[in-house]
Amino acid sequence: MSYRIHTYDNPESTARAVAELIASMAVEKSGQNQFLHIAVSGGSTPKLLFSLLAEEYEHTVPWQNVKLFWVDERCVSPTDPESNYGMTYDAMLRRPMIPAGNVFRMKGEDFPADEAARYEKVLREQLPGQNAYPVFDLILLGMGDDGHTASIFPDQMHLLDVEQAVAVAVHPQSGQKRISLTGNIIRNAHKVAFLITGKGKAEVLKQIISKDEVAARYPAAHVWAGSGIADFYLDNQAAALL
Repeated sequence: MSYRIHTYDNPESTARAVAELIASMAVEKSGQNQFLHIAVSGGSTPKLLFSLLAEEYEHTVPWQNVKLFWVDERCVSPTDPESNYGMTYDAMLRRPMIPAGNVFRMKGEDFPADEAARYEKVLREQLPGQNAYPVFDLILLGMGDDGHTASIFPDQMHLLDVEQAVAVAVHPQSGQKRISLTGNIIRNAHKVAFLITGKGKAEVLKQIISKDEVAARYPAAHVWAGSGIADFYLDNQAAALL
């Protein structure tokens, strides 16, 4: 496994770099008359990204060729302030950019185990397959200051290697249930990109990038693209210790 590090001055310029990545991938796929399959995460920096895409890329990206999925979702209604889908809708999807039929949300309001099974079926129907798992073109991940990614937490490392592509996770402090992509489908993607900002992530990030032995306990150290590479899009604060 190897890493590519992309560093920018602040969260806004970091989000802009990822917006450019999405735009260029969408244009390339459109030129091939294919869909771009993306899975996105929640969080403050992705919210910046979605707002930027809505405000500056609405008319320059072939959104009709984009299919949008989610990496994880809290088991709440889509109108709940904690909903990852709800945040994405407010920041971007309220505009008629991506056709409604190309948006595939995780239904956090439904029974978690049933929804995990339903969402995996959706992925297998909508995405091409390889190595027994659906294949995303791009998965955008965040990372918590505990080293978790998606909703795979350090006390649930088994979700990195379970057979299911989608599973139920539990937040270790609140006990809140979540729906999450698992390690095998994330590692099956063509491209995995972490979008990380803020000094609170710097120490864990340093341990992961330097392959410190303590990094083995962080889920984020165990996901990468099928090529064996993970791309990290960082602001200067997150990258301060690298």
